[in-house]
Amino acid sequence: MNPYENNTKWSATGVVLPCCNMCNEVPAGGIRDGIRIKKVFICTQCEQKMIHSPVGSLYYQVWLEKTKQILKKLPLPVHTSD
Repeated sequence: MNPYENNTKWSATGVVLPCCNMCNEVPAGGIRDGIRIKKVFICTQCEQKMIHSPVGSLYYQVWLEKTKQILKKLPLPVHTSD
C-alpha cells in the first residue's frame, strides 16, 4: 500500500497536492501551508487549533490519539553493524 495514497490529491493540472491528515482538506497554500510529521501532512489551520486547544478538550484528545497512531505505524530505523 502506498503511504501517500490517502494523504494526497491530484489537481486539475496534474500536480499532487497535500491532504491534511486531520481535516482531510487541501490547504490553500499547498505543501507550504502546513507541516509534515514522518510523512504525514498536517495543515497550518489544524496545527494552530491543536496548539491553542485546552489540554483537556475533545479536539486536543483526538489530535493526541491521531499523533500516537502516526508515530506507532512507522518502522524503527534499521541499525547496521560495521
